[in-house]
Amino acid sequence: MNPINPPGGAPRFRRDKIILGASALLLAAMVPSFASCADSEQTEAPSEDASTTLGETSIDAGSDAAADVEVDSGCSPSDPNCVSHVLSCDEAAWCPVPTTVSTLYSLTAIWGSSKSDVWAVGSGGTIIHYDGTAWKKTPTDPAILNTFRGVWGSGPNDVWVVSMTDVIFHTTGFANGTATWTREPGPGAALPEQRTATTVWGTSADDVRIGFLPRFLFDPGPGTYNQWVKTAEPDGGAKWSVSRGDGYIHAFWGTANDLWYVADNSEANGWQRGMTVHGTPGARGEMEWVAVESQSTSRLEGIWGSGPNDIWAVGDNGTIRHLVNGASRWDIVPSPTTEALHGIWGSGPNDVWAVGDNGTILRFDGSSWKKSTAAFAIGKKPRLAAIWGSGPNDVWIVGDAVALHYTGPKPGVQETE
Repeated sequence: MNPINPPGGAPRFRRDKIILGASALLLAAMVPSFASCADSEQTEAPSEDASTTLGETSIDAGSDAAADVEVDSGCSPSDPNCVSHVLSCDEAAWCPVPTTVSTLYSLTAIWGSSKSDVWAVGSGGTIIHYDGTAWKKTPTDPAILNTFRGVWGSGPNDVWVVSMTDVIFHTTGFANGTATWTREPGPGAALPEQRTATTVWGTSADDVRIGFLPRFLFDPGPGTYNQWVKTAEPDGGAKWSVSRGDGYIHAFWGTANDLWYVADNSEANGWQRGMTVHGTPGARGEMEWVAVESQSTSRLEGIWGSGPNDIWAVGDNGTIRHLVNGASRWDIVPSPTTEALHGIWGSGPNDVWAVGDNGTILRFDGSSWKKSTAAFAIGKKPRLAAIWGSGPNDVWIVGDAVALHYTGPKPGVQETE
């Protein structure tokens, strides 16, 4: 791999009281100000009554309820990251949808094959499915309460979720109201030390790639490895092999012959947090990786492109980078936020979305990035972790105890802040 040359107290808020109608009180009671995220530890699952119940309906913060009540927002209305006035779903571009997931958990990744086949995963062993009407939990092993960080499928009957190098699950699809998940041994089960699996991606059922926390291995040859790759065998079976690579991979994007990933390689090189790496098939059929100058010392977590000549990457401190026409380095793009950005997706070159901390939702319209609006509940805005859509008018965002849905332009909607 070619190296990249290195580029050159929080305020205390009072807990103000806000007067709201009874309907807003109900909403506030159902969403906490934070959601915990279990890692490889296995913890006791919360009770079923601790579930999100945000609905895709109008939220009335000023109803003529019989008796107005006083609600503690948990944050100051002067804080831009605090919701003191709730937009209704008729006023905001994005609307919350119930998931039945505990408010103690966070959703971390999302993928779908169509608008009626969408999967989201998260902490506490959470795997949920949207069938076009509602979200529903699907069970795995009840002993697994890990955080799933990645979900991807080649189609509705081939879906993968990952948590650790030895915690990989596969399903042949959602049918008859549920899905059967099978734990795949994968190649990581034989490792003396298990690693966090950060993402899963592929191009077909016979080409699946799992990124994990890198480690030095002697077998199949001394070097640093950060991916498992599943390929088809001539006899019809499957083969998992380990792939060399540097950095803690956060996301993949591309095709089988033109692949990118973003990673944090600061453990090896302190200045290499915002690493972008391009892969193409080598002489022996293995992917050869070359680092491309990102012009970022901030960690990059999301990558997406409308094609090989139009690729976007986002990350910490509101970082936005754009690579066009096979340039030798990424362009620095002005950002309307300094919040960390975690996910990016688009329906085309003039319709790209990015999401991040404190309810940050950004949209690129072909000329500039602007903030978008959502009908968040009263209190602290949630961390938004991932985004996916089936098309320009069917886009999902998931994060801390929330799933948001965009269904296209609506009359009277406040699209941007």
